[in-house]
Amino acid sequence: MLITTATVVTPAIAGSQAQTSSSFGTCEITSAQQDTKLQTIEKDSLTVATILPNPGWWNGMSPDTINGGFEYCLAANIASRAGLHRIRIKNISPAQFFSGMATGYDVAIASTTITEPRKKVFNFSRPYFTSNLGVATKVSGGVTEGNIRNKRIGVLQGNVGSDWVANVLKPQTKVSVYQSQEDMFTALMAGQVDAIVTDTTLALTQAKASNGVVHVPGQFRVDQGYGVITPRGSVNTQPVDTVIGSLASDGTLKKLSATYLQPRFGVDPSQISFWSVR
Repeated sequence: MLITTATVVTPAIAGSQAQTSSSFGTCEITSAQQDTKLQTIEKDSLTVATILPNPGWWNGMSPDTINGGFEYCLAANIASRAGLHRIRIKNISPAQFFSGMATGYDVAIASTTITEPRKKVFNFSRPYFTSNLGVATKVSGGVTEGNIRNKRIGVLQGNVGSDWVANVLKPQTKVSVYQSQEDMFTALMAGQVDAIVTDTTLALTQAKASNGVVHVPGQFRVDQGYGVITPRGSVNTQPVDTVIGSLASDGTLKKLSATYLQPRFGVDPSQISFWSVR
């Protein structure tokens, strides 16, 4: 698969003042501190692997069009703390990403749930976001907590929802596995599946964009945490983890969620009903 890349160049921080919101696209850099040391592939650049498109998290369809989003701005704040002025974005396929075969990046930020099996492939930071598994279905689909196991379900390859559906929900019909979010929700709109089980945040984003056709009637509690990935053996693992802790304690992560995610959800995820497996 072709891996696409783009570099975002930013001006240096002047004196003790933080960068303006235009320095990294629309991102606000919340601290002028440069208290982190990272060893990067390219001088003065943080190379970030991700999976596009992922609206709300990365606003733009390709590396050269990204100018905002929760995870992009998270990367911008990590880069700033390390005194770096450029972000190189590498867009890779889900299959290559989750297999651990991708190389040539400093960090990977792609709404990736921290799991024990994945810890054998990657290093993770502490969580920067917590989500559950939402059920996206057409409003007219009639999917309920009581009948979902009898419905045709679609999942995203490599997503925690895929394993959870197979091993916990155990539907009565064959599960459809898709290579991308776009393909998965296209199948839902086309009536090829009755419901999608994926991260609640992703489900809500797609529902809001459907003009009332799709909704999220319920979610399953898994309290999954998303972590910043560094390659196994990377010297950057601990410094990145420390930055995430700092961004959590100073309110940056909450601000990123309020700015980029809540407007796309259209609803507070905690208000979605929690379902149990029957």
